[in-house]
Amino acid sequence: MKLWSPVRRALFTACAASLAVVVSGTTAFAAPYHQINGPEEYASAGQEKTVTAQCPGNEVPTGGGGYSTTVYFTVSRSFAIGSTWYWSGRNTHATEPAKVSAFVICTLP
Repeated sequence: MKLWSPVRRALFTACAASLAVVVSGTTAFAAPYHQINGPEEYASAGQEKTVTAQCPGNEVPTGGGGYSTTVYFTVSRSFAIGSTWYWSGRNTHATEPAKVSAFVICTLP
């Protein structure tokens, strides 16, 4: 299957959006969103660790997650409560610490 070039894909998207406006008579724009990264923290070998990232002001999370500097960090939970995203897991490496951090995708309600 041949993939479309980025230019062809952009033109198709612009044409489809224009057609949608003509057909519906109104324009709907998606709310702007952005990613907030939480602070980096260390999980010692064998340690369970929860890290967080928080949306600013009255923004709400639409998704999130986290990252680790090692493949030995086993994720157990990833969820939002209020404006905060929580990402938890355990560093299963026998001796090395892992650097971990959460991120959250925020938007206005």
